[in-house]
Amino acid sequence: MNVDASSTGMTRGQMVAAAFFFGTPFLASLGSVVTFAGLAAARPWTLATLAAVLLAAPKMNRTTRWVLFLAVLWTFSGLMNMHTPKAVRSFLGLPLSLLGVLATTLFPWNLDRLRWLSRGWLAAWFTAVLPALVELATGRHLPNYLSGSPAWIRERSDDIASYFVNPNPFAFFLCSAMIVLIATAPLEGPRLRRIMLACAGITPALIYFTNSRAILAISLVALVWLALTTTQLRRHARNAVVALALVIAFAMIFLMTNSTFTTKLLAGFERSGSSRLALYLNALWMYLQSWGRGIGPGMFEEVMRSGEFPYPTDGAINPHSGVFEILSQYGFLISALVGAALVALTIRCLRLLSSSYADNRAKPLLQGVLVAAVTLPALSFGDSRFLDSPIAWANICTMLAMWLTFTNTMKPLPSWAHRPASELPPRFRVARRALGRELAAEPSS
Repeated sequence: MNVDASSTGMTRGQMVAAAFFFGTPFLASLGSVVTFAGLAAARPWTLATLAAVLLAAPKMNRTTRWVLFLAVLWTFSGLMNMHTPKAVRSFLGLPLSLLGVLATTLFPWNLDRLRWLSRGWLAAWFTAVLPALVELATGRHLPNYLSGSPAWIRERSDDIASYFVNPNPFAFFLCSAMIVLIATAPLEGPRLRRIMLACAGITPALIYFTNSRAILAISLVALVWLALTTTQLRRHARNAVVALALVIAFAMIFLMTNSTFTTKLLAGFERSGSSRLALYLNALWMYLQSWGRGIGPGMFEEVMRSGEFPYPTDGAINPHSGVFEILSQYGFLISALVGAALVALTIRCLRLLSSSYADNRAKPLLQGVLVAAVTLPALSFGDSRFLDSPIAWANICTMLAMWLTFTNTMKPLPSWAHRPASELPPRFRVARRALGRELAAEPSS
């Protein structure tokens, strides 16, 4: 899995765009801590990134066309299903996030340019983890979702959230970063590669202290992937990780057969587990009440605040699942298209992984795309509000960037997997001229 990625060089415009992509994970990790005009800082950053990409000789490809189609349909669906003034603010982040995905697909990715994005994730990981380590060392937490709770609740809480306010998005960020670091570490030199893999290796331990059980399970699967596919780890280390995973699995099976342990476990899960299940049942109820059209942007929380729902949730009002959030608010069509896109990407990755290539440098990226696509729906169950999370969209953008880097780098590709990029349509060229200059001759990607 060793890679010595060769630099292909960049134009000045491409370097500026790559720098914006470097900042994307960092600003996404800041969430609502840093805002601009009431929006998370990642939102206006998305517009700046799109402008930089349009100035950097963007290229249309099949992925761009599919994203553009989905973005237009999704935006139209939201606009046609708006019910309250509050829904406008909830909806505004969606088209901005989709523009970020569009900018990602327009950029001519290669191994050298992707390293800017992966290093952005590494920088964001360090920035987010350092405050969490201080929390663990001192027991003193940054202001979080419990700040308004009674003192005895705050004192009993041992969740770490860094500056994310809530442990759930922090765990989501850590696991997303872990997948990216494992997939892109082979593109770096030995020293930085070891740093990235070490950060990925300790991430599950950090996720444990967020008390996000679902995301912890996903991170352990990613840890096994790291051990099995990374040649930098010695064989005995790989075997040790796999053996540890097997021991944990057998221990869990044994403990689950112990009635005393099971009783305590169920008691611990009873409150949060039952409230989560009630949230999902309410989401299905909203979906059915709307006859499959969805109740509209931002309406899940509005319905939950109104109290007019069939299943009590002990005060919880957020969807806590991207799957049910999209299904309840945007209906069957959008949910089916998003699901179909992930399934199609997964199938393509599986087919391409079984192929042989003259140059295998980018093949680890394909593994990363596969892991990201498969785990994204499950990861969304660990975030309170998936569509409003800049981290979730940074995750999606990075997954597509790795996919496009792979298709642009690996040769030969099957004809079904890739089509040559075409020139930007005239209407996009007009937008580019409005940003400052004529469309230059196409540089090599």
